[in-house]
Amino acid sequence: MADPFTSERLPLTLRAYQKLSAAVAPLAPLWIERRLKQGKEDAARAGERRGITNDTRPYGPLVWIHGASVGEVLAAAGLIERLRALNLRILLTSGTLTSANVAAKRFPPDVIHQFIPYDAPRFVARFLDHWQPSLALFIESDLWPNLILAASARRIPMLLINGRMSHRSFPRWRRASATIGALLGRFDICLAQSAVDAERFSVLGGRNVIATGNLKMDVAPPPGESARL
Repeated sequence: MADPFTSERLPLTLRAYQKLSAAVAPLAPLWIERRLKQGKEDAARAGERRGITNDTRPYGPLVWIHGASVGEVLAAAGLIERLRALNLRILLTSGTLTSANVAAKRFPPDVIHQFIPYDAPRFVARFLDHWQPSLALFIESDLWPNLILAASARRIPMLLINGRMSHRSFPRWRRASATIGALLGRFDICLAQSAVDAERFSVLGGRNVIATGNLKMDVAPPPGESARL
């Protein structure tokens, strides 16, 4: 069966994005160097931004969870614990140095953290070729077009979890409904934080949208001394 989202049928905006991101990919080393000087990258792991890693993919099913930064990474804590209890291996990606440090402190060593690659086709392909995730979970609203399109083309099941669509973002995306619809339509299930978020995702083209609540409410509080509290 043909993929209904072939590049020929993508909105012009996404086709232009694919070409532009491919064209600027050779500038990635310069951008990484600049971010290193600003203290925003880990020099030892800079290759991960181009899909290059020294880590080995574990054997068996691998659940890939992506969140933008610290808040999303911490929101996934309870979910990660439950998945690990099912003997599933976890690949956690995020985009900031702070979130990487939090992940290293918060999760056990068997939870693999990687920086999300820059959203250029060659970097995304390299990342997916290496990790070959069995399932992809995107937290909240960090939706990178090439990453989503490439994962969909490889028939990787994708879920949007803890989905959030702000009052400010919703009218903006409605004006670009074809673009956001082509991305949201790739997700097999969209789990939203609230009924309002669920309605907005449905209007924008999400499939199988369900309001499930906020994952952040399920995170256990950090340990504290009861006497001092």
